[in-house]
Amino acid sequence: MAEETGVELGCFLPTLGGLAVGALSIYDVFYTLSMLGQSIFGDVVISSVLKEFLSLQISVGLSSTILALLGSFLLLRGRFRMGVVSNLLSACTALATVVNPMRYGLQLPIAAVIGGAAGVVLISAGAVLGFTLRHREVSGGPLLRSIEVATTAVFSALYAAMILMLVIPSPTGGYTHIGDTIVFLSALLFGYKVGGLVGILGSVTADLYTAYPRWYVSILAHGLEGLIPGLVRGRPLAMQVLACLAGGFLMASTYFLVNIFLKGYPLALLSYARDLFIQSGVSIAIAIVVSNIVKKALPELR
Repeated sequence: MAEETGVELGCFLPTLGGLAVGALSIYDVFYTLSMLGQSIFGDVVISSVLKEFLSLQISVGLSSTILALLGSFLLLRGRFRMGVVSNLLSACTALATVVNPMRYGLQLPIAAVIGGAAGVVLISAGAVLGFTLRHREVSGGPLLRSIEVATTAVFSALYAAMILMLVIPSPTGGYTHIGDTIVFLSALLFGYKVGGLVGILGSVTADLYTAYPRWYVSILAHGLEGLIPGLVRGRPLAMQVLACLAGGFLMASTYFLVNIFLKGYPLALLSYARDLFIQSGVSIAIAIVVSNIVKKALPELR
């Protein structure tokens, strides 16, 4: 009974802390813009340094939330070691939301700072509880098999190459491409681990090559884009399509959430439509067709 209570607390505490950190990170950027007399319902005009802070604050805050939720899910599944790792990463990103304003010379309300610190403590407490339950670990095999490592490397390189070769500059800033086809394809053929890693590694590689200043946003956006479809690998076609749509929606929505604070709502909405219907929509259509062709040719990938 005591161990069951420990599992429940180990799930509840980081979930509560992660949600608090994510909400506070969004509050932080709203507060910063309001202090500058800026509104997201018009054109936002701020320095590149502030753009970096706002996008980083949102990215690390939401990443902390997702990692905390993942940690809780892993604990429920009996994967205590991985749950602890996920919660520790969540605590580190949560701590970044507390430290970032000071690094940029910004002062937030003391209540926001205390709330962020409390989130770090709650997530860390969940990690500690998970560590004490590690003796109940359910064996799940290696994190990545050798074939998955090789596949991730190849598809990540292909994804980065497609982004760089087929890039179309956008009038709202950034660029449009259909390289996300590779993310959906890798997820549908090889599962969520390969899909998520390809989304992260390929997009970040391309961002760093082109000197895109907010590359860290891609970790969250394209990681989710590859993770979600990979969860339904081998399931009926309708489920795969829905999962791809969900992944594309999360990718576009992540960028939208960042862009409304950097560009203002009107331009962010245009970028959102581009990401959702062109970049994601076209990529999903191609990936679904190609994946089914590949599965027919190679039945072992079904």
